[in-house]
Amino acid sequence: MQRYPDPLTLEPYAREINEQIKRNNKKEKEHESAFSSIAKRNFAKSEVTGNKSLAAASIDNLVTVLKTDQLKQCGLAYINNGIVRTIVDRTVYFINPERTDFVIEPNDELTTGSNEDEIKKIEKQIDDDTLTDENGNSLKIKDLKQKLTRINKRVKLHSSLDKLLASTLIFGRGALKIVKFPDTTNEDDSTTKGEPRALLHLASMRIKEIIADEATGQFQGLTYDDGKALSTGPTEIKADELIPAFNDDYNILDNSNYSGLSAVWPVLEAANVIDVILAEDMPEIARQAHSKFGIMYAGTSKKSTIKKLKEELEAGTWLVHNEQQLTADVHDLSLDPMRLMEVINALAKHMSISMNLPLFMLFEDTTNFATANQVMQVYKTGVLTRYRTWLQGILEDYWYDPILADHLGIELSDVISAPIRIKAIFQDINFETRKDIIDADKVLMDSGVFTNVDTAKDIDRKDIANRLQLEETEVNKAITVQRQQDIQQQMLNNPNINNNGGNQPNKPTNNFNKNRNQNARNTQG
Repeated sequence: MQRYPDPLTLEPYAREINEQIKRNNKKEKEHESAFSSIAKRNFAKSEVTGNKSLAAASIDNLVTVLKTDQLKQCGLAYINNGIVRTIVDRTVYFINPERTDFVIEPNDELTTGSNEDEIKKIEKQIDDDTLTDENGNSLKIKDLKQKLTRINKRVKLHSSLDKLLASTLIFGRGALKIVKFPDTTNEDDSTTKGEPRALLHLASMRIKEIIADEATGQFQGLTYDDGKALSTGPTEIKADELIPAFNDDYNILDNSNYSGLSAVWPVLEAANVIDVILAEDMPEIARQAHSKFGIMYAGTSKKSTIKKLKEELEAGTWLVHNEQQLTADVHDLSLDPMRLMEVINALAKHMSISMNLPLFMLFEDTTNFATANQVMQVYKTGVLTRYRTWLQGILEDYWYDPILADHLGIELSDVISAPIRIKAIFQDINFETRKDIIDADKVLMDSGVFTNVDTAKDIDRKDIANRLQLEETEVNKAITVQRQQDIQQQMLNNPNINNNGGNQPNKPTNNFNKNRNQNARNTQG
């Protein structure tokens, strides 16, 4: 007969086995690995870089090369990245350095084929305000100059053009709306009736559609969403109410005319990498600079001991312990921050080249003056001249021609045949030192080409130029007076001298007439 052990006898052994199992399970759970990695950055889908796919072109309407969110990224790059802002701002300052000026000169359409004397005659008539139209009416050029000066100051043309240039370089296109005084009511100053009152800068991202002539493709206006007319939709603004600008508008994609190309878009990734380095990598290096990275085994599984140990370590105090198995491995994971600065410098050079700005204008200490001067001469005659010619055409077509047509009382289409035109001019930029300018002008002065006044103007000393001109005027007056006094004195001393100051007698003698007639007959015979 089989006998089973007494359960009371096995109970202590069973309890001990259960306790051992619980301890083993607990130990395994406490030492369970809990490693976690930091999520990798996805630049292709980040908020900064975004998607670089271009907007699809449609034959039904004019489209922009970049989508709205891509244009927004270009604007954010100008706001957040100092290198992008520096390049854009310096380009704007070089295009439009000082207050925008103008000059009134003969119309090229009418002076083509004229000789130099005829052109000089018209220029003198413009300076003297004696030029008239085909009907003999005065063109009132002096009044036109005063009107233009007053209008340009009133609308703050210089600062408005800075905004237009900056937004056009960033977004590819921009516009200023011309706000005029009412035509139907008289203002306090009646001469301002119908004249431009202000230039309102339009946000490029709010420009919705471009209106163009279907046959010629000529710009006729745009629709603009000012956020106010939600029910009626965007406001239509005609071309004669605008000063529009389109950067590198070559209709690259199908039906993308008047879209313009952003100068910031090609360097957007480089700007974003710099932003990531400065916003994330450099602060992380700074945080690791004060200590090294360490791995520590506390020598126990008690949470209370581990917590207390962590608190002591974070406090940065001396640690006194009695844990025999406490060990620590220290690793130096710090990075050299100058390596990242070299990356930033390389990216900045790439951005400068891509945006047509000479390198030494961002890295002034990397070149000598002779090299920089040559580079700036190339920049001036190439990129800068192109930008200024482009801006001149915009101002003359949309700003000065309408003012001239209003002044002459003619249609805008007839300005091309007017005797005069208004040309936008910009302050010349000299990269030579004052000594170089004076040395070059001295050669011209020795050759009789330049005067002291010309040299003073070259070194931008208008005060000296004005003083020299006054002295020259006084000297010329004194010479003229002295010459008149000498002539009068000669006439008093010699009564036989005629009014012309010559030495011939007042009337020829009879023998002279007789001989002259005889010689004439002999010649005919």
